[in-house]
Amino acid sequence: MKQFVGYGLLVALLAITACNSTRVVKPLQPKEIMVSLDAGGPFFEFSGASIPAPFSSLSVAYGLDSTFTLFGGVNITTAIYGSVQIDIGAVASLYRSKHPAIPNISAGLSAQTITNVFDGSFRLLPVADVNLYWHYWKDKQHYIYLNWGSWFNLWNRAYNQAPAEVYFPKIGLGHTFENAKMRYTVEASYSAWGIGNRGVPVLFCGVNGYGVWGAHIGIARKF
Repeated sequence: MKQFVGYGLLVALLAITACNSTRVVKPLQPKEIMVSLDAGGPFFEFSGASIPAPFSSLSVAYGLDSTFTLFGGVNITTAIYGSVQIDIGAVASLYRSKHPAIPNISAGLSAQTITNVFDGSFRLLPVADVNLYWHYWKDKQHYIYLNWGSWFNLWNRAYNQAPAEVYFPKIGLGHTFENAKMRYTVEASYSAWGIGNRGVPVLFCGVNGYGVWGAHIGIARKF
């Protein structure tokens, strides 16, 4: 049982930090398509050093209108090893600021699914995001953003026991360089800060044995 609970926490922590930078912070223009490639992941201890896991993911987003964007993605690295991790969701613009000191606001809802092709096990993690982003340069589209993500580990049950942890918070700070065709993003994150990171097979890097640091880079092409 302890091994199963530990594995469950490992999967949930990896799901939060492994996939990508925040999928879509600023909604796309109507009928605009964006294809993104992300790399990075959670920091963990390896041979006495703290290194980020080399995960990668591919995603596609589509702007229904100027305020609402759909997106979906798949983790490339985990799929190679038999764990298919897919997310699908949407982000909507809630407030558009006319002053650089006042942030724009967007919010997203999505679902993260994880399927093991070897044993058929399945996990579902609903996700809610709130994003604040600032266009700080008058003549450029670049922006700084702050993301608050809420992950819920609700689906998986072992031996009729509820998951050991249900709520996994995440905070991310990022910067996106954007022009008419491209977006380049860097993001640092800290997740699950109330949850111990030493009781699972992987020793994550957090603060005093809790939470997980993460780092990501992303490149996106708009069409």
